[in-house]
Amino acid sequence: NHVIGLEVVMPDGEIVWLGGKTRETPGYDLLGVFVGSEGTFGIATKIVVRILKKPQAVKTVLAVFDRIEQASAAVSAIIARGLVPAAVEMIDQLTIQAVEDALGCGYPRDAAAALLIELDGLTVGMETQASRIVAACREAGARETRTARDETERQLLWKGRKSAFGAYGRVSPAYMVMDGVIPRTKLPYVLSRVNEIVAAHGLRVGNVFHAGDGNLHPNILYDPRKPGEETRVVAAGAEIMKVCAEVGGSISGEHGIGLEKADYMPFIFSTADLALMRELRNAFNPTNLCNPGKIFPTRKSCGEVGPVAYRPHAIEEKGLAQRF
Repeated sequence: NHVIGLEVVMPDGEIVWLGGKTRETPGYDLLGVFVGSEGTFGIATKIVVRILKKPQAVKTVLAVFDRIEQASAAVSAIIARGLVPAAVEMIDQLTIQAVEDALGCGYPRDAAAALLIELDGLTVGMETQASRIVAACREAGARETRTARDETERQLLWKGRKSAFGAYGRVSPAYMVMDGVIPRTKLPYVLSRVNEIVAAHGLRVGNVFHAGDGNLHPNILYDPRKPGEETRVVAAGAEIMKVCAEVGGSISGEHGIGLEKADYMPFIFSTADLALMRELRNAFNPTNLCNPGKIFPTRKSCGEVGPVAYRPHAIEEKGLAQRF
């Protein structure tokens, strides 16, 4: 948790401080509640954050696999060894090929999956940790491992990962990115279900995600010019989120709920849970002025699959703005 203090403007105009510059503050953790509120409690005007020192050393390893199950097993093997990389990113074949077409970053085009693993920390012991990472990947079935020889090669490998979403433009005119979280042990099962669900809807999917913490990003590819495809994409996305919830995961790891996932909230929260959250929201924001219409489901059947209905902002309802 790197946010340690906030100056916020409440819906009634009052300015208050939450948290502070010290490590701990007494009382309820209103800072944590506000940070997780997605703007529904007020507006943050000042933020105090914890700054970390730049690590002494960094190493980046690319591990290549012929089966995605092997890459998933490698993630578990790394964690089981007590290693804590700064990043463990998984990239599937469709994504690798799109990246190579766009940028030529040196990923093997025929690989079923690749892991991009980064270590950072003290210079002492870095080589040993990297060797243990490579050993874990090899034991899981990696056909190739490569450690970046210099900063130029490291940046090229990361350029491929960071440019993956843009590279999808090589293979599809549009995509919808999902953001589920699952236990790492469930990676093989959930990835298999993702492929099954998307195929059942007559679509394709590219996977590039934060495997180290189980944060999935299935990117469902589609053509918005084709009638009915957007509806199928939304339906497939809802099914994927339901699978994440069923294996003990969550419907969001970092993108938040907002409008898109509001109707998925009953996948992980009971009616009583949601009612309590609304009460908390109303305590901070009784008139629903701040970021209205977000987080909470509004349709009669919250679990039904279908396009998310457009909800006008309060200023639209007052005639002060118009949606184009």
